[in-house]
Amino acid sequence: MIPVDNTSSFGHYAPSPIVKIIIYITRNIGTNWFSKRIIFLLRKIAILLSKDCIDTNLFSAKLRLYTKGNVSEKRALFSPQIFEKDERDFIKGKCKDDSVFIDIGSNIGLYSFSVGGVYKKFKNTKIFSIEPHPLLFQRLVFNAKQNTDIPIYPREIALMGKSGEFRLDTPEENLGQGKVSNSGEHKVIAKNLIDFINDENIKNISAMKIDVEGNEESVIIPFINNANRKLLPLVIIIENNNVLWKTDLIKILEEKGYLIKKKTRMNYILELTE
Repeated sequence: MIPVDNTSSFGHYAPSPIVKIIIYITRNIGTNWFSKRIIFLLRKIAILLSKDCIDTNLFSAKLRLYTKGNVSEKRALFSPQIFEKDERDFIKGKCKDDSVFIDIGSNIGLYSFSVGGVYKKFKNTKIFSIEPHPLLFQRLVFNAKQNTDIPIYPREIALMGKSGEFRLDTPEENLGQGKVSNSGEHKVIAKNLIDFINDENIKNISAMKIDVEGNEESVIIPFINNANRKLLPLVIIIENNNVLWKTDLIKILEEKGYLIKKKTRMNYILELTE
């Protein structure tokens, strides 16, 4: 397991000149098939030349990103242009004063920071970054402390169908794929979404991203069936895990008034109709 360094000041893991050049190339080379092959090759070289993490400026934020053990961090570090750009742009385009974004399964907060540059330009905005894995949460908190102008509120909990204590089982090769189990290494505290919203005194939700490794049904269905319509998120970004879902979750959302704006490689982008 790669340790988390939350004590060294930002800049301690600045990339070497060669790695810095590689990062510049991979972030600007494009998104076609050939570009992705070059990114993959150069990324492998940069990782070999680097320590376990790299301090970088990304999404107009100062971020410490780890090069091993978490696929999302590695992809965002070297190729943010292919990191769910359509989804992130859709959320940013809907931001205004008093907007609230709930990032469920935030990992180290990449979605949160990527929209944070827009959210901080408006008044009374909040970004709730929800991540139960203790190591990922430590990384999230460290990065939030480097960007105090971004209205990010980290929460170390899991959002599930019911509240209580659960175990989290996580493959070491990708911490972002943690799943609830009976024998997981980490104990996590869970809340249902309605309780979380009430506890945080949330009155409206501009956008919600849900990526919880196939447990999206248990998070969203009890909420949309019981919440007042004025609390329903105006935008939902939900990972396409239909092979794991027991229901036709997208159809259920459509019946509640959501319209599919786009289906990307990884997600559905849905917007609530009037």
